Amino acid sequence: MSLSSLSRRSRSRDPMPRLARGLPALLMAWLLAGCSLLPAQEPVRLFTLPEPSLPTSAEAPRDLTLRVDTPSAGAPLDGPRMLVMPSPGEFQAYGGARWRDDAPRLLRDHLITAFRRDGRLAAVVDDTSRARSDAALASHLSAFHSRYREGTVEVVVRLETQLLDESSREIVASRRFEVVVASDNDSLDAVVEAFALAADRLAVELVNWTLSRMTSGSR
Repeated sequence: MSLSSLSRRSRSRDPMPRLARGLPALLMAWLLAGCSLLPAQEPVRLFTLPEPSLPTSAEAPRDLTLRVDTPSAGAPLDGPRMLVMPSPGEFQAYGGARWRDDAPRLLRDHLITAFRRDGRLAAVVDDTSRARSDAALASHLSAFHSRYREGTVEVVVRLETQLLDESSREIVASRRFEVVVASDNDSLDAVVEAFALAADRLAVELVNWTLSRMTSGSR
């Protein structure tokens, strides 16, 4: 028997080199097939609060500056998830929907816009500004969610507020604001509209209350 025939017979009896060469291609094909079987990620809709409807005041601006601090909040109210309370004591989040920012900052920006649109203060700044202010509005956000009550969906926004004198750091006034708005139905768009109405009503009440306390100094 010649050496060439032995070599051919040896190669025919050992399929491993050929199999090893084909493994990378087989592995890649398997991975691609597996990826195609994964479910497509649900797109996330980002929502924000619309501009406040508060009209511009006819009064001349007062030479006062207000700082609006970002409200404190506990979990899960301190995040961007849009929350619903289907039963007392239970929070769930709407799937595929988020606020554009964490809820406390979202509400802070909405309130600052309302104060500026009202126009009765010389300046309104947030807690990242180094500007000197005459008063500060501190608050705690204890409700910013929808809930089911007697078969209907409603949105509740609750804000515990304190107006502080910046020079003395004393509390000038404090008040709890709570606004409840019924949603037209349980669809996401209807609930978002109810959030917008609730935030708008809160802004109107808070602006008028703050301005009256800043100008009078009464509790």
